[in-house]
Amino acid sequence: MSDAASAAPRHLLFKGCAGLVLGFPLALWLSWLLTYGGLLPDFVPVRDQVAMWLATLLWAAAPCAAFLARSRAQCAGVFLLANAAACAAWKVLQ
Repeated sequence: MSDAASAAPRHLLFKGCAGLVLGFPLALWLSWLLTYGGLLPDFVPVRDQVAMWLATLLWAAAPCAAFLARSRAQCAGVFLLANAAACAAWKVLQ
């Protein structure tokens, strides 16, 4: 078996785990930014429900997006940069 064929399952496992682990805080920050960052007015009664369902959908989309990366480093780098950007936006808007 070639090296590329044996390395493929490890890349897939890493990308899936990176999407789940690094996608969770990203989903929480993005749902907070979308809900409490000014997109919905304060008087909307279902604002917290929207945040809850957005976090779930964003977290489910994170592993799917992780498989689009070409390498492990790109996958981890993009997720870490996205988490840093979302965290910075969260700190600014708080």
